[in-house]
Amino acid sequence: MDEAANTGLIEGRTRVAEELLASTTFKDSLRMFLRNIDPGAGPGLVRTILGKDTEVPLAVMSSLPAMANCLIGIAMELVVQVRSIYPPPLLAGMVASLLEDVDRRSLACLIHELRDLGRDLAPAFSAFAKAVEEQSLKGKEST
Repeated sequence: MDEAANTGLIEGRTRVAEELLASTTFKDSLRMFLRNIDPGAGPGLVRTILGKDTEVPLAVMSSLPAMANCLIGIAMELVVQVRSIYPPPLLAGMVASLLEDVDRRSLACLIHELRDLGRDLAPAFSAFAKAVEEQSLKGKEST
């Protein structure tokens, strides 16, 4: 079987990403695109995706474990790389500056909604956390 057929979405795009990131034109376009994101359009996109067809949200939900595992790996590598590249005072200053532009009212509403959702999902997360903790303890005992 050909190697490309066994390549996942992210793995297969690494070479393309490397080429794109070497391009000044691409980086300038990306910067411009990211600066022009309309935060107000996000909720409408979610309503459209969730409200038009139940198959799409269910397909997305069924992929959440794989996406979560991928995002966990990405986040872990991002943290490791950022901490090794940038000194803490520089990071603290940059984050403080970025936080000035965060919509605090929307963030407060998001935190409230996440708390309510967390309360609703607490039984499932508690069982999962217990299983993870037990596995971690078994790993410590075997070393």
